[in-house]
Amino acid sequence: METAIVSDIVHNITYTAQKNKGAFKNDKKITPSKTVNLEDAVIGLDLNTIKLEEIVSKLGNLFKVGKHFRHFGANAQEICYVADGSTDAFIDVRGKLRVTDMVASYLILREAGGIIVTPEGEELNVALSATQRLSFIAASNKKLYEAIKDALNNG
Repeated sequence: METAIVSDIVHNITYTAQKNKGAFKNDKKITPSKTVNLEDAVIGLDLNTIKLEEIVSKLGNLFKVGKHFRHFGANAQEICYVADGSTDAFIDVRGKLRVTDMVASYLILREAGGIIVTPEGEELNVALSATQRLSFIAASNKKLYEAIKDALNNG
């Protein structure tokens, strides 16, 4: 993917990115937050599933360590919120989100300077297909990602 756009038509906000050229919110360059402590982070979580108990058990210790959890709705927009520093991380471990629903925001976050990887810390390397589903952690920076990963692994 070379170019990306995510639009919030309700609030008249457009996020864009071009590979190796940065990410923008309404034509202003964006960067993720510098938050590194899990206790201070505002984290988006997608818990929209009938298997809620299973998902909550995967998130384990995160709920004990973190204090500020949100879910605004559209996952592509949530990833853009990480890109512009409105939130510090977004986690979706349901394995339900289609790659095609988040690929634009993936590029926007990467170009802004954030990271987005599998829950195990691997680079997202999946086919661009409407049938391909995935789990991921999007974070403003590597240090915060490591804190999230530690909380998930110690839960």
